[in-house]
Amino acid sequence: MTGFPPRATVLIPAHDEAAVIARGLQPLALGAAAGEFRLVVIANGCSDDTAARAREAAPAAMVLETDQPGKANALNLGLSRAAPDRPVICLDADLVVAPADLRALLAPLDRGEAAAACGVMVPQTGRSAPLVRAFYRAWLTNPYFARGKFGGVFALAPGAVPRVFPLPPVTADDEWIRRAFAPEEIAFVPECRFLAMAPRDLGSLIRVRSRALRGARRVTALGGAAPEAGSVWRMLRASMTQPARWADLAVFAAVMGIVRLRLALQPAQGPEPWERDLSSREGALP
Repeated sequence: MTGFPPRATVLIPAHDEAAVIARGLQPLALGAAAGEFRLVVIANGCSDDTAARAREAAPAAMVLETDQPGKANALNLGLSRAAPDRPVICLDADLVVAPADLRALLAPLDRGEAAAACGVMVPQTGRSAPLVRAFYRAWLTNPYFARGKFGGVFALAPGAVPRVFPLPPVTADDEWIRRAFAPEEIAFVPECRFLAMAPRDLGSLIRVRSRALRGARRVTALGGAAPEAGSVWRMLRASMTQPARWADLAVFAAVMGIVRLRLALQPAQGPEPWERDLSSREGALP
């Protein structure tokens, strides 16, 4: 450890992530040991040995445990251990990002050019079913991603943290935070790339997309800024002149149609179901 404050705090909420927590922590463990990053893992509502696996993978990390499940609550708890007056990086426990990518993500914040920063998500579809791979090929053509993927991994400047924390109890915490900033306040850093395991089967994909859309709607209902409209239609129109993409677009449209139908048929009252993809948490990255 050095006598200098860390460059940033990395908050990693983890709920029953024993199978994958090491693959995300190990690339960052050396930076934590050297004092470059303060790693704060928040094992929340776990019924497995996520906390023990985290301590083993990154001995220099600060591992907190709480019986209360929920990512928003976990991030709020982790923030209490963040280094003061330093940027905060939020990192999902099932993702993999290298220290160099985090350094790139922090650069525009260090220069005072933005309040928040996001990078490029690289879906790992090598073990996914053909229809899942087709969905992601179409999904990545969405113009929304021209400004990066705000979710999974993103950074907040010190002055921006109080604008979004403490987080309300929403499932789409990434979306809640993204909508707190105007587009020009968010830096897109293409040099920051992070790996995300895609669902292996169509059923898992539908559950994941259902959770994402339900969470985004909940953010809107709670008063979050309205999301950008029309990006999917622009994607479809742009692809109409490219027949090679039509099959992928058909899969994309079918999946999203099923997702919207599922949400329409779910009761308006009662607790929101937590639809988690377990298929992507099996084994190491391909």
